[in-house]
Amino acid sequence: MSQSDKIIDPITTEVVASRLREAAATMEYALYHSGYSPILRESKDGTAGITDAQGNVVMLSGGLQYHFTAYQQGVTALLARHPAESLKPGDSFVCNDPYISGSPHAPDFCAISPIFNGGLLIGFGVSLAHKSDIGGLVPGSSGAMAREVYHDGIALPPVRFNDDIQAIIGNNSRVADVVLGDLRAQVGCTRIGAERLSALCDEYGRETVSGVMVSLVQLTRRRIHDELSSWKDGDSLAEGFLDHDGAAKDKPIRIAVKASKQGGRLTLDFTGTSQQALGPVNLVACTARAAALMAVLTSCDPTIPVNSGLSEAIDFVLQEGTIVNPRHPATVNLYFPTAHLIYNVVLSALATLNPTRAVAPSGLGSGAVTVGYRKVRSGKSAVMYELLNTSLGGTSSHDGAAVVMAMNHFTPGAPVEIFESEYPIRIRAFELVQDSAGPGKYRGGLGYAREFEVLEDSTLTVRSSNHHFTSQGLMGGSAGKPSRVILNPQSSDAEELGPLETRVLKAGDVIRFERSGGAGFGPVAERDPEAVRADVRNGYVSAANAEKQYGVSIDKAEGKG
Repeated sequence: MSQSDKIIDPITTEVVASRLREAAATMEYALYHSGYSPILRESKDGTAGITDAQGNVVMLSGGLQYHFTAYQQGVTALLARHPAESLKPGDSFVCNDPYISGSPHAPDFCAISPIFNGGLLIGFGVSLAHKSDIGGLVPGSSGAMAREVYHDGIALPPVRFNDDIQAIIGNNSRVADVVLGDLRAQVGCTRIGAERLSALCDEYGRETVSGVMVSLVQLTRRRIHDELSSWKDGDSLAEGFLDHDGAAKDKPIRIAVKASKQGGRLTLDFTGTSQQALGPVNLVACTARAAALMAVLTSCDPTIPVNSGLSEAIDFVLQEGTIVNPRHPATVNLYFPTAHLIYNVVLSALATLNPTRAVAPSGLGSGAVTVGYRKVRSGKSAVMYELLNTSLGGTSSHDGAAVVMAMNHFTPGAPVEIFESEYPIRIRAFELVQDSAGPGKYRGGLGYAREFEVLEDSTLTVRSSNHHFTSQGLMGGSAGKPSRVILNPQSSDAEELGPLETRVLKAGDVIRFERSGGAGFGPVAERDPEAVRADVRNGYVSAANAEKQYGVSIDKAEGKG
């Protein structure tokens, strides 16, 4: 009897599944609490989980659920380079080459540890997490001037984790102690996963545990199939744009998708998407699929567990040589705004096929900011890395949430106190931006502003997006304001920067990031006037815009909070 044929009673299945979730959660906890960098321990830019012996993802823990496709490609690449029979207990491997291992970009390192029970390979503990600096053109590695993947920093195929490889990685990093500390945290958490899964096999039997792992993947596949079967058959088109790739600044980047649903299968065809770019906005196919699958999950049922079963009912057309499937050595370091746009475009296309779960696009303008210092209080160099969130679009029943990362639906970001205590920087503002949300029957979430004052000379790299193009409203809703980045906003020589730039800053310079709000859902004229008045009282909408956009007049007394 094969594992897939083995009948396991529901109670045992649920108990073992719960223990697998607990094992992945323990790995995640160890990862965040052992990491050195704020990007890992505070912003939680990392995940941990378990695959089966073939690399099929069974359980993943952490906010960045789209990592699951990279888990599978990473294990597949490992087995191609190091066959299963060559692996042994205690081994661990690391890799980060986007084209080989599926990492979204080179700073995302994957750690993989094989799991054995009774001498048999039964799975892998896996973790994917961002590194503060792995070399490359600028501090933080992801440079606006990158024109090929070799500019993005060191790139490793799956290699055994040992002292020599740590020395190589450390020798290529501006902040070696932090990077190696984070990498050891990843390896350590994967070994915890190995111990937990092997112990679970000792307790319940290897066949039982393997059978439950198979059934969890089958359950996700079945639930996705059943959800798709309930939708009407048909086709739907959607598109969206990035401002440019950082190289050809007069040429917008188009993401186009045709969603075709027939029975229990869905095809996402990205024909018509722009050709691969010279600048760093390309996206390896592994990550493009993951971003689209997160939109499919949102449009189906977000309670469906994320594992390898998610992709088995979805077919993709990703033409080679395009933004969503570039040829090596195209740079991919600014992948996230492109992935975010894919998520929004697919979500808009699926709204027609399943209107009951339609969601307006979130605000664009995601990305990150890095500030590199030659020396901080510790006497060492340092790289501050901050993720740029946006806000969610309105739904058929609610306004969008503010300052929530779409596609992940959680809020990564380091506290003000952490930045100010660890780097020579002062946070001058962290606030919602009035009138930034897209109007609609249900408006989008408000965008926000964060303002940094650097206290020492430093190198700034802006990795933003969509300072011109915004996400479009849905079902009659409207777009929010575009994102902006302003250098020294309160001075007479204030300068608005583009979405991809590197600048040398002097002590005292101020950089302000304003993020776009989410798009609106439904006709603006159908918004409840009382909701408009409440927004004015709360400072979300100005009295002038209440009248201009919604036709609701606000007197002076009423507009006071």
